[in-house]
Amino acid sequence: MYFKKIFNLLKTNNLPTKYINNCKHTKNNFIYFKQAFKRPESAPMSEKELNKSLQKIKQLQGAKKKVKYSPSTVTLQVLGSDARGATRCLYVSSDHSKYIFNCGEGTQRLAHENHLRLTKLDHIFFTTPTWQNIGGLPGLSLTIQDSGVSELTLHGPKGISEIYDAVKRFVYLTELNVTEASCEEKDVFQDLCMSVRYVHLKKSTPNNDPESNDKLDIDYSTDDNDDVDYYAHEHNKNGKRNYKIQNGKQPNSKIIKHEKKRVTRVTGCVAYICKLTDLVGSLNVEKCVDFGVPPGPLLGQLKSGKDITLENGNIVKSLDVVDPPSSGPVFIVLECPDEDYLQSLVNNEAFKNYQKNNDIQNEDDKNDLPRCIVHFTPENILRNPKYIDWMCKFPSETEHIIINDNNQCLNYIALHRIQHKLNLLHPEIFPIIQDEEQRVDTPYEEIDERLKDLKIHRGKTLNTFELRPLKGFKNSVIQINREADIKEAMDVDGFLDVLAELQTEINARSKFIESMDKFPKIVMLGTGSCVPNKVRNTSGILVRIDEETSILLDCGEGTKGQLVRFFGDESDNIIKSIKAIYISHLHADHHLGFLGVLQARKRLTDEKLFLLAPKQIESWIRLYHKKFEPFEDYINFVPNQGLLLTLESLPTDTKDELLQQLKLKKINTIGVLHCLHAFGISLTLKNERKIVYSGDTKPCPGLVTLGENCDLLIHEATMEDGLEHEARKKMHSTISQAISIGEQMKAKFILLTHFSQRYSKMPRIPEDDEKFNSNNIGIAFDNMQFNLAELTLLPLFYPALKLIFSEYCYQLETKAQRRLLKQQQQNEKLNLNIQHQKN
Repeated sequence: MYFKKIFNLLKTNNLPTKYINNCKHTKNNFIYFKQAFKRPESAPMSEKELNKSLQKIKQLQGAKKKVKYSPSTVTLQVLGSDARGATRCLYVSSDHSKYIFNCGEGTQRLAHENHLRLTKLDHIFFTTPTWQNIGGLPGLSLTIQDSGVSELTLHGPKGISEIYDAVKRFVYLTELNVTEASCEEKDVFQDLCMSVRYVHLKKSTPNNDPESNDKLDIDYSTDDNDDVDYYAHEHNKNGKRNYKIQNGKQPNSKIIKHEKKRVTRVTGCVAYICKLTDLVGSLNVEKCVDFGVPPGPLLGQLKSGKDITLENGNIVKSLDVVDPPSSGPVFIVLECPDEDYLQSLVNNEAFKNYQKNNDIQNEDDKNDLPRCIVHFTPENILRNPKYIDWMCKFPSETEHIIINDNNQCLNYIALHRIQHKLNLLHPEIFPIIQDEEQRVDTPYEEIDERLKDLKIHRGKTLNTFELRPLKGFKNSVIQINREADIKEAMDVDGFLDVLAELQTEINARSKFIESMDKFPKIVMLGTGSCVPNKVRNTSGILVRIDEETSILLDCGEGTKGQLVRFFGDESDNIIKSIKAIYISHLHADHHLGFLGVLQARKRLTDEKLFLLAPKQIESWIRLYHKKFEPFEDYINFVPNQGLLLTLESLPTDTKDELLQQLKLKKINTIGVLHCLHAFGISLTLKNERKIVYSGDTKPCPGLVTLGENCDLLIHEATMEDGLEHEARKKMHSTISQAISIGEQMKAKFILLTHFSQRYSKMPRIPEDDEKFNSNNIGIAFDNMQFNLAELTLLPLFYPALKLIFSEYCYQLETKAQRRLLKQQQQNEKLNLNIQHQKN
């Protein structure tokens, strides 16, 4: 019906007949609609209405087909192992639906790399409402919305969906309808794949912490500037700002708001007992032959459960030729977060029906017992004698998969592969990622001899448990071959010669570099824009002032994981050294990793962390602090507005403390041309060296003033040259625009970062670009570190980089040439039309 309405809409808007004729009433007409909508001059319908219709068709295309049968394959897969630096997530896949249990930071990135589709994801289950379980949800929601998912249901502790209240200012969901399922113990979730029982675990001791009271007074009052659509410039045709949200609400938002002055803290712990639906028996062809059933439609009737009468009058019953249905197996997902929940777990009646010490011989009874239990339980509880005793009550056939931070495994194969190649250029600037090192775990039987009879598996990314057909645990893991990656680079024609020339140049400068200060050091943790991809995470830059002092400039989702992977065993010391986190603006890709870093730091030190951010972030901090996890007492908040170069308003004692903690001489911000409340920042060290970071911005004169004569400008270069219109619309900069700003401020070195994810490996630099042939311009990569003296080496890498990514660069150049040719053709056509009108 929707497609017919669209066709009528097209006709009433007088779109060219050829478009309508091409649009047969099928779902394969998306391209023709797209062509039609690109001709607004032919259609009175507004561009906004056309785009909305286009989005609806896209969603319908991506929607799953309605099915009426149980899936024939169901697989559990460890997506995030919770190893240090990894997310925590269980991915459940069937023929026609996908599910996720817990969704830590980095879930969407890992799913994308491992080709685990999220387009059929309708349900996410959470064991506890902690950031390590929900931190990846905001970013994942944006991704699945873009892929066409229109409905998402959250399961877990009551109020779990209120995370969207906290992030609604910067996670803009207009086409995704998020609902929260009722998860009381009397409720049962049921679909064609499985049924899910909710088991609530209770604390055994009352909580006397006033910060953890169930009901809290919370002030939702905010100033007018908090009612802002931070993505308004991307919705508008010309990139003009239109910030206000009417009546304080996002247009078309389908998320139910829960704004109250008195709120309930989101707490609790939910375990899930999941049972697959019974599988309909298959038609036994041999029996059909024995009964004389001819090939044809009669077979289908028998399979559907109908009895038939043959031509000879014989009656064949469906029960005689169809195998009996097979009962669906059971799996359990749980987390016992601390000892307070342990008593509730081990005494819970809901699990006792699934616990039998003796092996079960009857196959039907076996299906009523759990084939697999996935434990998100931390290691200290997992080793508790009470927990071990509880595990041992399950039958020996039950297999246990552990997902906790005591695991060790590789996570992101793509970033390892690219780092192996970049390491050839300079092993200190591009060091090998630390999570390649493997350690030997203590066997469980050495922890408790009772565990020797249990089938226990340490979860690793891509480990699989096949439930239907039942094949059990499969140790599928990520494999990394450093030698093969190096050989791939070495085999590129001309690479060895270029590498030799590079090494000669580096050796010639080594004495100078060694004589210079080792600090400050800059570590690029995230150099991509918008969403993470396989090799570029979202924004994050670590500036190490000295061994004991650091500041993070922006903190996109997954920044903590990037830190842990890069520094390995030293990561605790590095995280502890972070005295401040600076957030340039309130787009999600610049600060969703803040809580992950803060919580990691809280475990290491009681020292407060300075948070430098737009003042408007306070509402998000306050709400999450009150409703989910308390952390506000661990930060000293400094609004970016108080550090403005032109209007500094920060109290003197606060600024003095900030400068003392960071060991800086000066720190200033400036408003830049992006969304509202977007800033650039300059850091002046005590030795007068100056580092400037643009954040996201169009070419900005104010930034030139802020960064005058700086030693290093780190500037966003989201778009390639030739895409100035798109850059202006989204309020970003092209490569040449970023370089021009650096030249205007007389920056000694310009480092380009924040590349669109269309340039995942390498941004496009035209061969004849004279600006880029300068010796003071570099390209940023994730997991790249350098001090100021080593900046002179970065331009030397460019010839080798072009060879390492030669095939990728060729593809970018081909696309650019096609785009240029198309633009030329359009211009010629436009000129002809103008000439025709004049005549």
